[in-house]
Amino acid sequence: MSVRFPLVLAFAAVAVVGVGSEYMYQTSGHEHVIATVTDKDRQITTDSDGHAQSKYIVFTDKEVFENSDSLLRGKFNSSDIQGKLKRDCTYDFEVYGYRNHFFSVYRNIIDATPVKGGCPAPRQPGS
Repeated sequence: MSVRFPLVLAFAAVAVVGVGSEYMYQTSGHEHVIATVTDKDRQITTDSDGHAQSKYIVFTDKEVFENSDSLLRGKFNSSDIQGKLKRDCTYDFEVYGYRNHFFSVYRNIIDATPVKGGCPAPRQPGS
């Protein structure tokens, strides 16, 4: 047996565990949460090579959510969802995953539907 075989086997095992973990995360904890948006933001992180990555964050009166595209969920409209969310409006958020405070992992939004009557009337000028 060559020395390369254990290395290939170890690499394959790590890949299977990684893909399996991502699949488990994206298919677990699915639920609906009614919450009011208090703020929204875009977090940008840069690695040591200067490569930047960003993700949308949605702050609500219930918890903080991430709003990212998801290949396994077939979700590719996170920018559209983020643009439609309005502060002080209430939505039925369809989310998945788990919140992990230590690693700053948030549950991801699949969809956000406005709740009827969940958005305050716009203020009239001079009032």
